[in-house]
Amino acid sequence: MISVVVPVLNEQATIAPLRRALEDALAEPHEILFVDDGSTDSTWEEIRKQHAPGRVRGLRLAGHCGKTAALAAAFAAARGDVIFTLDGDLQDDPRDIPRFLAMLDQGCDVVSGWKKVRHDPPGKVLASRLFNGLVRAASGVPLHDVNCGFKAYRAEVARRLPLRSDFHRFTPLLAHAMGYRVGEVVVTHHPRRHGQSHYGFGRLFRGLADLARVLWLGRRAGQIQPIPSAGRVREQLD
Repeated sequence: MISVVVPVLNEQATIAPLRRALEDALAEPHEILFVDDGSTDSTWEEIRKQHAPGRVRGLRLAGHCGKTAALAAAFAAARGDVIFTLDGDLQDDPRDIPRFLAMLDQGCDVVSGWKKVRHDPPGKVLASRLFNGLVRAASGVPLHDVNCGFKAYRAEVARRLPLRSDFHRFTPLLAHAMGYRVGEVVVTHHPRRHGQSHYGFGRLFRGLADLARVLWLGRRAGQIQPIPSAGRVREQLD
């Protein structure tokens, strides 16, 4: 079974079309788990409308906790053997999911997407390329797009990751340090049609500070322990 985790923040317009796109793309038994990270629009109401017990689920966090906290809560709640993450802005294409599954079948434990052709504002593209270049140089893990939100994990790996701060960008690095096999697959990237991006140069500098912490933690791989996410969920739709 596949769990598809979608963290969202003020994405009310994308919930219904993303659900349809995911269900059209998935032939395997699956669940879709939307995680509302403190939206101030009607995102949670849209998730309620799409709720289908056992198939389309929802978690509502207690305020804006950040993407890492959203993923930690979702990883704890997900029921699938494989957990996908993708962004809620419709820029990721669910039709790429079979390519991730093929990499898992070949022995990977974590597969990270690579937005080789990007449809983002120039400032965001430049910030991402600088960031990824620094990550490759500092970590030695040869991923082109470590902070791509479109990823696939074996469930047991996802639940062992020490998620804190903004570590969601670095899950492949943490998995690699823990001895898991990490792969990469080129994904389709669509132009953003709704809402605003939450990434830019400000987050680039914060990301570099987190990178230093991840590299320090990676050198102590034997000490890496999962971080519990209890207490973050305000409401749950099963």
